[in-house]
Parts: sequence; C-alpha cells; structure tokens
Amino acid sequence: MQTHAREPRGALRRGFTLVELLVVIAIIAILASMLLPALARAKANARRIVCANHLKQLGLATAMYVDDNDGYYPSSNASNRWPQAVRPYFEDLRILVCPDDTSITGPAIDAASADVAPRSFVINAWTDYFDSFPTNLQFEIMPETIIEHPTDTIVFGEKEEENEGVPVGDFLMDLRTVNEETVLEQTRHLGGANYAFADGSVRHLRFGKSLRPVNFWAVTSAERHKP
Repeated sequence: MQTHAREPRGALRRGFTLVELLVVIAIIAILASMLLPALARAKANARRIVCANHLKQLGLATAMYVDDNDGYYPSSNASNRWPQAVRPYFEDLRILVCPDDTSITGPAIDAASADVAPRSFVINAWTDYFDSFPTNLQFEIMPETIIEHPTDTIVFGEKEEENEGVPVGDFLMDLRTVNEETVLEQTRHLGGANYAFADGSVRHLRFGKSLRPVNFWAVTSAERHKP
C-alpha cells in the first residue's frame, strides 16, 4: 500500500513573489488604460444621444407650431423669441439644454418664460430667404413651403458657450454676417455637433459640415452652394 508523506503542520504554502505581483499590477494597468478611453467615449456617446433626443423633441414641437400657425415657423424678428413661442408644444424646459453644455450647471425648470431658461440651441433665422424674398421681412416669418430640401435644411443647431470669454446668448443662426457662424458650437460631441432638420430628423455632423460644401442653413440655391 502506497503512502504519501504529509506536510508538517505549520509548513508555509508558497505565495506570490514580488515580481509576480508587479506583473499582475502592470497587466491591470494596461487593461485599465485600454478600457478607460472606451468607457469615456461610451459616456460621451450617451450624452450626444440625449442631446439629439432633446433636439428631436424641439423639432417635433416646432412642427406642431408650424401646423397651428398656417405653415409658418416662429418669427426670427429680434423682438420675438422662439423658445416661448414653441413653449406650448413641449412640457419640460430641460429639453432646451444639451448635457454636454458646460456653461449650464442646472436647468431652470420653473422659469417664468422659456426665453430666460438655460438654453444650448439656436434656430435658423432664414436670412437668405428674407434677403431674397422680403415679402415677410417685417415680421420675419418663414413659410414652410419655401423649403425645397427638408432633409438637408437645418432648423436647430447647437449654440456656442462662449466667444472670447463672453457668454453667447444668441437665439438665431443669422447668415447675414459671416462672423455669425461663430455662434455655432460645432465640436461639442466627438468633433461634431447635433442638428435638427426640417424633415424632423436629427443628425450628427462633423465640424464645418453644416456650412460646406452645402450650406444646410440656407434655403435659396445661390446661398446653399455658395463657394
């Protein structure tokens, strides 16, 4: 009968050596360095999707406004503001805010007017139309029927947080002034930004792609394809 020698009581079992521990730590560090950027990107994508959903809701609210106002968009006149005009068609003021807008610490959900609530977006001022067809210039109300390319015409874009240290409070994306494009925030989400289009869709465009090679903010052919 074969017998096995038993370890004496109190004998120490072999543990990890210092070198082995260092190897394990190094492997964990490498895995963390690989995973953390992926997690950060996933979180950024999640915030981008929330922003896109807010723009989607704004687009739907504006479409309902247009249906109830004889096919006209909210006035682009400086004395009128689109947030309050569209306010009856959405319930939560938080949809005016992009979660990646670092200038906003918390939405004023009880603001008396949507015009003074924190806001991350600007509406198309349709200025190329008003310059070419001044029929409605007095009140600057844009007829929906003028838009020939709804899938490629922007209604809402993201607003820049600051310009040279000054907070940007613009309500409109105005093409009359070349410098007005600095109102846009074009790199908020992974090198691009979200835009709501006249057909109700929301798309993410890389920097500059909302303006060139086709200007999606314009409705007239001359301005849309301007060099």
